[in-house]
Amino acid sequence: MRRKILAIDDDQTFLEALKQAFLSDDYELMTARSGRDGLQQALAFHPDLVILDVMMPEMDGWDVCRRLREFTNIPLMFLTARQEESDVVKGLVLGGDDYMQKPVRAAELRARVEALLRRAESGPPSYHAESYDDGELFVDLTQPRVLLRGQPVDVTQQEYRVLSILAQNAGQVVPHRELLRRAWGPDLEGMESYVHLYICYLRNKLEDNPAEPRRIVTRYGLGYMLRKPDAVPAKED
Repeated sequence: MRRKILAIDDDQTFLEALKQAFLSDDYELMTARSGRDGLQQALAFHPDLVILDVMMPEMDGWDVCRRLREFTNIPLMFLTARQEESDVVKGLVLGGDDYMQKPVRAAELRARVEALLRRAESGPPSYHAESYDDGELFVDLTQPRVLLRGQPVDVTQQEYRVLSILAQNAGQVVPHRELLRRAWGPDLEGMESYVHLYICYLRNKLEDNPAEPRRIVTRYGLGYMLRKPDAVPAKED
């Protein structure tokens, strides 16, 4: 089966070079020259992997990554001329799975793409998942319903919004500002204290010991993460 790769970059010459790099019966390469076009193609064609530039007009790669992570967990590689360490960190924190700097060697690019695709095969990509279930915590992503060890948890609408965003990105750090924007909207820019407060509310309802959270964990200076089941350590005696 041919793997579908979506490359989003405003440089037509570079896109043509990518077509040559993936000129094989193993791949089907789709291209988009803007962030908005790329998002539309991702929704319409459900690629197996996205290659994404950062510096694009109107909607840059950071925004495209954020939007993609709202509805899919497919592998995403940043491929950009930006070389600052802070850019690499930002790309990975936002949900990127790899980060390569231009110019790139075709052989290395193909090898990294293959590695990301192999890794994804163990957990097939999901679009618009309807629920999160780790065996203890169940979060219905279609309506405000939360169960802990089979028992209903009484959560407010705002608590549910925050928890559902974490559940959609389980195993990945969701930055403070991203949680704020998606749960409260753009009008509360700079009010990250709201996020901290509601994380405390959720921990009080979902953690055995809210003072030592095992499920909703902090990545200091970055954001919060809902740990996947296999990442939750055994409870110490």
